[in-house]
Amino acid sequence: MPYFHGAGGRIHHRTWPADDPRAAIVLLHGFGEHAGLYERLAGALNARRIDLWAIDEVGHGLSDGERGAVGSLDDLEANGRRLTAIAAAERPGVPLFLAGHSLGGVTAALAIARDASPWTGAVLAGTPIEPPAWVAEAAAADALALQASDLSSDPAYLDALANDPLAFTETTANPLDVLPAGWEELSRTFAGVALPVLFVHGELDPLAPVAGSRRWAQVLPSASLAEFAGAKHDILNEAAHAEVAAAISAWVLDVAAQPAVTR
Repeated sequence: MPYFHGAGGRIHHRTWPADDPRAAIVLLHGFGEHAGLYERLAGALNARRIDLWAIDEVGHGLSDGERGAVGSLDDLEANGRRLTAIAAAERPGVPLFLAGHSLGGVTAALAIARDASPWTGAVLAGTPIEPPAWVAEAAAADALALQASDLSSDPAYLDALANDPLAFTETTANPLDVLPAGWEELSRTFAGVALPVLFVHGELDPLAPVAGSRRWAQVLPSASLAEFAGAKHDILNEAAHAEVAAAISAWVLDVAAQPAVTR
């Protein structure tokens, strides 16, 4: 199994290589997930000649760490950059894109605001760039529990969450401990992002309301929004997953085909 020694210990990652790839995506998953939950997305991307590289975050999947304890956003970013470097070495000359979902999306947003140079573009899925209203109350709790019904309406994905031993919706660790510092930094820096960004969001996302992505898609100079009616938080694993993958693929390939710009 592929691992690297990163921030927080030994970090597991997975690769789904495409034949003669035209682009590659490095994916940072959300809280409670792991790379294996994105097998279906990988197949859809591969069919369009896009590699997918996905990490098991600290405290998730097969990576080291206490279950659900992510350390810090800096650690998550450092591991995402390390996986990007591995992908770049494996696929020289192939345009690289950073993607993040939810917690991974906040990490990706911080990364491109700090130094976007490794990437050609970024995909932010179900990402709260600023704290949602419910966070203040939840942050005072000793643990975090997510309701599966808030995450997706796709039966196959809900079955995976319920039965996959590496996936979870409850933990004594609370990622809300590390998010406020990231949100504060993004409030000062995210408006300066010039990298092409695609926001992907469900219309009915209760955890990261779509209003934030709608607004940022208008604020950033090279941003756009793919919004999906009736979809919830885990937009990459929603009932509309095929349409979501198609929208991401079309955008990635369009951006990858454009002349390179200095970022």
